[in-house]
Amino acid sequence: MLSATDNAWVVRTAWVYGAVGGNFVKTIVKLEGQRDTLSVVDDQRGSPTWSADLAAGLLDLATAIADGRAPTDRVLHRTGGGETTWFGLARAVFEELGADPARVQPCTTADFPRPAPRPAYSVLSDRTWLAAGLVPAVPWRAALRTFFVKQGDSG
Repeated sequence: MLSATDNAWVVRTAWVYGAVGGNFVKTIVKLEGQRDTLSVVDDQRGSPTWSADLAAGLLDLATAIADGRAPTDRVLHRTGGGETTWFGLARAVFEELGADPARVQPCTTADFPRPAPRPAYSVLSDRTWLAAGLVPAVPWRAALRTFFVKQGDSG
């Protein structure tokens, strides 16, 4: 008899942004038009993940499972390729907007207290994803550029 977990996989992701809903990238776009300078945390690292690339990865996983190529690992990580800090991501957003990235200034987590603690390093390894023969993630910077191109196409 099959258990529920025989046909279940967990896909972990992080730092997701997209056109719908609130997210860091949309917040930085808004703040670029409202403030002369921004202070953004530069001591937390992660992998920005465009929701469209995450969806493409999930479709690749579903196809692999349907084709009988199901990953043996039941927990997989799918994020944008590479890593950066929130500060690096904010500067990249400014660059995509044609704004001066020098307007984004680095600060520390201690300078920007949050209600919940944030990990200094939240990069997830894609080792099991790649070992399963699934399509590698798009590098985060290239995905961000494509996101802005697509936003321009739709608006």
